[in-house]
Amino acid sequence: MTSLRSYAWRISFCYAVIAIASLAALILLLRDSPPVQSAEDLEVRKEQEALLAASLAAPHLADPTRPPDLEALHDLGQTLSRWLGSEVTIIALNGEGVANSNRQHFLDGANDSLYDFSSDNDLRRARLGNVATARRLTFHADYSEFLYTAAPVTSGGDIVGVLRLRTPILEPGSGIGAASVWFTIWGLTAGILALAAIWLVVRRSRHSYGSLNAVAEASERLAQGDLDSRIPADSPGESRQLTEAFNRMADTVKSVIDGLSSERDTLSAVLDTMADGVVVTDPAGRVTLLNPAARELLGIRAQGVENQRLVELVRDNELHLVIAACQEEKSRQNAEVSLISPLRYLSAIATPLDTNGAVLLTLHDLTRMRQVETSQKEFVSNVSHELRNPMASIKAMVETLESGAVGDQRVAMDFLARMRGDVDRINALVNDLLELSRMESGQFTIEAEPLSLAPLVHAVSKQFSEVADSRQVSIVADLDESLPLVMADGEKLAQVFVNLVENSLKFTPANGNISIGARAEDGHVQVELRDTGIGVAPQHLPHLFERFYKVDRSRRDSGTGLGLAIVKQLVEAHGGRINVESREGEGCAFTFTVPRAE
Repeated sequence: MTSLRSYAWRISFCYAVIAIASLAALILLLRDSPPVQSAEDLEVRKEQEALLAASLAAPHLADPTRPPDLEALHDLGQTLSRWLGSEVTIIALNGEGVANSNRQHFLDGANDSLYDFSSDNDLRRARLGNVATARRLTFHADYSEFLYTAAPVTSGGDIVGVLRLRTPILEPGSGIGAASVWFTIWGLTAGILALAAIWLVVRRSRHSYGSLNAVAEASERLAQGDLDSRIPADSPGESRQLTEAFNRMADTVKSVIDGLSSERDTLSAVLDTMADGVVVTDPAGRVTLLNPAARELLGIRAQGVENQRLVELVRDNELHLVIAACQEEKSRQNAEVSLISPLRYLSAIATPLDTNGAVLLTLHDLTRMRQVETSQKEFVSNVSHELRNPMASIKAMVETLESGAVGDQRVAMDFLARMRGDVDRINALVNDLLELSRMESGQFTIEAEPLSLAPLVHAVSKQFSEVADSRQVSIVADLDESLPLVMADGEKLAQVFVNLVENSLKFTPANGNISIGARAEDGHVQVELRDTGIGVAPQHLPHLFERFYKVDRSRRDSGTGLGLAIVKQLVEAHGGRINVESREGEGCAFTFTVPRAE
């Protein structure tokens, strides 16, 4: 059934219909045409033909002031003669014959034919405006009978000439007419040509249909995603051009799609890995793109947020005002916004993507920068406070000694002792700053050697025993003597314990305790220092080891915020890692590792 609907069969069917219709019309024509037309019918038809021919000749005789164009009239006469099967003569009103379909001398200017309207009955009647018919016999070589039909040639209601047809009258049995012969030849020729055309079309269309079918199948595979679909270019002629054009198109489509896929993958990877948040909204404020960084910065945990309005996902008026301003002014808008939940400081840049209101929102996290700025300000304030107090104390004592107290030995010695303590505090602060600076600049080396942790920890505990007793805090060092040796710089590792114990003593109330323990693990020894102090709120834990950072921002905390930052630098310099766990009101637990000695 499919083959009958193919291109080849449709074309062949059309040609077959034309051929059959032509032959059927010829058969009907020959069947309905009588062998010899009756005299009455012939007279009527010739009168009608004469009137029609006269109307065609009228334009050539319309202007009596101009001689007629003999060549045009002669051509017209010959054409009419071929159409009508009669000799055609065109006569002017003065009786002069101006054209005859069988006489060339009319064109040569040698025409001596004059027609007498008064003696010729049919011409006279035509001159008077009627159509006349007459029969005449000739007895030259053969007996012949002719039918003469004359019709007036009129122009604008006036008679300007006469046209006469001379038609032979065939006898019964004389054969079919010229028209029938002509139609028969035409019909047979048309049938033969139609059959030949059908055969050629069927032959050629097989190749074309095969090529079209191959293109259709390859196009379907291409539409389904098979970008490697191609057609073998083995067809001749136009089919080969079609397959080559399709293959070039498929190569172009594959190249474009591969390029777009590569750009899409690259853009997706960039968006997924970049630290800045990217949000794209449509004119209605619905989210069309949201990268992971934007989810994190805006605190969006829900999945499938595309096509949801951003105002429903993020309830921050400052952010939505930036987008609204961008849509209204059709220009780039910058603003710094602060989110409450989660607590973050963001730099928001809204850029219009088109004139319809789509917006690209870029978010940069300024939280850490703001925290660093705050920490730096607090550090400067704390250092200034730490320096100003001892300096003011030293200045006051110096002025007292200068005013005469230097003569009192007891007072002078007391002042000198206090001055020494203040100088030691200043010196310790300066040393911490210099040491942290050396660590961060890379001008710091660790001279590691195998050593035992237990003696080191006991020495640190003893160093703080007096201070701990004064604060009613106990320090318990529970280290097994069988612990493996560690590779460490004894002085630097002791500083780690000193800073941690000193930090715990600051925030552990009376009747509290500080415990130090250690256990061996694969490749390292893990040390844990736990206290029962006031603990640290969860929001402070990620920042404890940052320089300048202080949990207690009141003046009762006399530290500079450098102790734990130095601890982290020293532990990492040994190749270890440090971590802290805490609950508010339950104390802190600092855990760090030190490599084992081989």
